[in-house]
Amino acid sequence: MPRGDGTGPRGEGPRTGRGAGGKGMGAGRGMGAGQFSGSSGGGKVAVVDAAKCASCGACVPACPAGAITMGAIAVINAAKCSGCGACVDVCGPAAITLKAR
Repeated sequence: MPRGDGTGPRGEGPRTGRGAGGKGMGAGRGMGAGQFSGSSGGGKVAVVDAAKCASCGACVPACPAGAITMGAIAVINAAKCSGCGACVDVCGPAAITLKAR
């Protein structure tokens, strides 16, 4: 019987969101809220068009992976970028797009 503490019905440990065969998000590691698998998260990466970037910084707090810093323009660390597109959604001048890795 489930105990409501995140363990499975037979006490086999925390549920990790893995599908059949044990393969899933985070290569089998349990991924909780606020955890991202970085570059292994997909086939896309955010890219900044320097000519369009207004340096407003709205993208920095929007990035759940912490992949964006501000310099003269937004700078995206491709190794940390999960390709989720949160930065694209908040970019007013449409300076950030998702591209294939």
